[in-house]
Amino acid sequence: MTDQLLENTILLFVAVDPIALIPIFASLTKGLKNQEIKKIYIQATLVSLIILSLFWLFGETVLNLMGISMSSFRIIGGLFLIAIAFQMVFEQRQDRRQNTAEVAMDDSSIQSVAIFPLSIPLIAGPGAMTAALLLAENRTYESVDLILNFLPILVVVLMAGIAMWLSAQLSKRLGPTIITVVEKIFGILLGALAIEFVVAGIIESFNFCLLYTSDAADE
Repeated sequence: MTDQLLENTILLFVAVDPIALIPIFASLTKGLKNQEIKKIYIQATLVSLIILSLFWLFGETVLNLMGISMSSFRIIGGLFLIAIAFQMVFEQRQDRRQNTAEVAMDDSSIQSVAIFPLSIPLIAGPGAMTAALLLAENRTYESVDLILNFLPILVVVLMAGIAMWLSAQLSKRLGPTIITVVEKIFGILLGALAIEFVVAGIIESFNFCLLYTSDAADE
């Protein structure tokens, strides 16, 4: 259980990548009053938590209604996370995030920055949504297991909130080089975890096909 909790937390952490938020949030809020900055990071944290919680709660139900199995979603979700990992290793993701942030500041008010681009797509982006849905696969409805399964979402979103809160100080101390190195390390970790999801999905689909073929032969 502890190993699963740690793996889930790492998966969501590298998908959200709170450290990469530090320079982006610092540039987004440069020149604003402390009260305005506080309002933005609190709103962004709450909205992101709500979005990922909804995916965690209802994502699997939506897939079932659409006739999509979790093994199929695990394969496509893993491939999607591999693409994100590739972008992280080769610095494409950070550039895209920065461009999104700059566009938002050009044509949006300060009030909307907490929603776009901070909550969506920087914190609760496609990768984090995919990770939240994959977490829900192992969810049971026993109170302790339910809390432990949801805990990575709560912890990582709060870490993103803390990163935004400390962004001005951390961006100066860490510097772009350290942030880039950490981004690459997280990309490698995310890629390894994503491959595990793809392999597990393929094995599950293959076993299902064998079982279906065996049942058909018996009839």
